[in-house]
Amino acid sequence: MRLDEQINAMKEDIVSAVQACIQIKSVKDMTQAAQGAPFGPGIREALEWTLKLGEKLGFAVKNVDGYAGHIEMGSGELFGILGHLDVVPEGDGWSVPPYSAAIKDGKIYGRGALDDKGPSLAALFAMKAIKDAKIPLSKRVRLILGTDEESGWADMDYYLQKEEVPYMGFAPDAEFPLIHAEKGILHLEFKKSFAASLPHLVTIRGGERANVVPDICEVTLTGLDHGSVAQSLQDFAFPQDVSGQIQAQQAGQEIKLTFKGVGAHGSLPQQGKNAVLYALKFLRCLSLSAEEQAALDFLLNYPGTGFSGEGFGIAYSDEPSGQLSLNLGILELKSDQIRFVLDIRYPVTYEREDVLLPIEKVAQKENYSLQVISQQKAHHVPKDSDLVQSLLKAYADVTGLKPYAFAIGGGTYAKALPQGVAFGPVFPGEPEVIHCADEYISIDNILLTTKVYAQAILNLAADPELR
Repeated sequence: MRLDEQINAMKEDIVSAVQACIQIKSVKDMTQAAQGAPFGPGIREALEWTLKLGEKLGFAVKNVDGYAGHIEMGSGELFGILGHLDVVPEGDGWSVPPYSAAIKDGKIYGRGALDDKGPSLAALFAMKAIKDAKIPLSKRVRLILGTDEESGWADMDYYLQKEEVPYMGFAPDAEFPLIHAEKGILHLEFKKSFAASLPHLVTIRGGERANVVPDICEVTLTGLDHGSVAQSLQDFAFPQDVSGQIQAQQAGQEIKLTFKGVGAHGSLPQQGKNAVLYALKFLRCLSLSAEEQAALDFLLNYPGTGFSGEGFGIAYSDEPSGQLSLNLGILELKSDQIRFVLDIRYPVTYEREDVLLPIEKVAQKENYSLQVISQQKAHHVPKDSDLVQSLLKAYADVTGLKPYAFAIGGGTYAKALPQGVAFGPVFPGEPEVIHCADEYISIDNILLTTKVYAQAILNLAADPELR
């Protein structure tokens, strides 16, 4: 039986596995971290469930102290496929329960469907198809399952210290045809205390992760007229899909506002509509104190100007990887202090200091403390490498589509390998729903992705006569 026919025959098993994995809420929860569950019980459950599935399918498996795990086949030099089972928080705006794995119109909906449970399981079933076809491999193929990809990579740091590092491989965690260059990443935290409590801004809270464009921002005000604020909100010109609402107020109570925008991946801020920034723009129209206005102006003029760091003077770009991106991912303002976190993706021909030094000067000038809370170097594999060409051939042969390599701002586990690239699962022209409400993967595409991954494994790990 041909591999594609075998994969078609596994359709129900693949769909059921993806649904079951999505139904595990594997969001990081350090308040319940424990031995064997360093990132919380939900992530541990997802890892143990997936390893048990791999064992049931006939593979050797290993749980590396709850930080990560792997599923392996073959013998010889080690080739890696690096996926992850943790997910970002679900957020709001779903048309179905975010962990229901509901199927509508041929699509499986749920947080993690596309990022990254669906494609990780596609890789597993691609291995199963090769195993069932009894095609001998000249290399070991190891599916590595990470658990902290969305918030720091402590999983991969631990795993690579304990286990053998694959010499090359791919991450099924981005887009097709193939990503050969990934920008450097900086997550920067700004903090500042105010000289005196702000008179009107009680709280501004928006964003849960630096690498997500905030879709909700909540504001609490005091000392302002409710009717005037409500009228200003009614008069404010929000763009399509952005809104602001004010709660009814009883005498003497604070004014509460909720702003809704459009979420997106932090590496693509232009694809979202940042609820925090629209909240700030609205607040700037109110009669606030000079210090409050200055705080809002700083946010709007520096991180809030453009999508490429124009406010800080770091709108860099290069030929291999394109334009720098900057996302204001988290804002927490109280009457006595402010904290915000930026997600910056910088081009591969630039260094960390090229980005950081101009920002440090601004922070120092404005009396903000600045801390690098996480970072990843830029990563680049030449387009003419064997790895890139073999994967592109698999993609073209299976799909019939044009193969090409390109760069992204997102950071994948490909950076963990000496030679690593990102390979699927989003096909050209598909909507970008990673980190968005109603995240989904279509059943047709998960089957096609499984077939591409199976051919990719053969191209890189099987004897040439047997491919």
